[in-house]
Amino acid sequence: MDDATKLRWLSRLFFSGPMGRMSASAMEKRNSDAEAEAVATLDPSPSESVLAIGFGPGVGIRLLAERLPEGQIGGIDPSAYMVKRATRRNRAAAARIRLERAYTAAIPWPDASFDGAIAVNSIQFWNPLADNASEVARVLRPGARLVTFTHDWALARGGQTLEGWQTTAEATFRDCGFTDVESHPGKSEDGHIVAFCATRSPS
Repeated sequence: MDDATKLRWLSRLFFSGPMGRMSASAMEKRNSDAEAEAVATLDPSPSESVLAIGFGPGVGIRLLAERLPEGQIGGIDPSAYMVKRATRRNRAAAARIRLERAYTAAIPWPDASFDGAIAVNSIQFWNPLADNASEVARVLRPGARLVTFTHDWALARGGQTLEGWQTTAEATFRDCGFTDVESHPGKSEDGHIVAFCATRSPS
């Protein structure tokens, strides 16, 4: 089973129907602090455009809408159920939000569309990492920041050590058009979360 097929299978299994509702409720509780920390770390200006990757039930979308009263918010998630739930959660700001069912390897926006991007607990699914990182770089404007947060247990569950993942990710993102690549422990989730940040190369 290739990576794209596996991700589609996981999306259908865990993020649709009754399991989707359970997963969304769990994500709302488990990821809310990390979503808030990701938005605060990105610190977008009020009129910027920001992409949320793997937005789940839409907690991060709501936080971005509050921070971007004059801006635009795009979002992708592989689950149709999550798109529906996040759309419903954020209907008050619908004019400034576009949410799509899509995968990180094929983001349905033109080149250089966004001033920044966040991803909470989704980067561990970016396989192959280089292909996904290159696609994120494509839709970011020069100088735009990418901020991701991932639970350390999510990386371990994928058979990766934290140190090994950080080393590989940092090298991969540099090769895919990013600079100022760095990772460090996050403050939320009692420190069991890893922040990974990078800046889109100016050229």
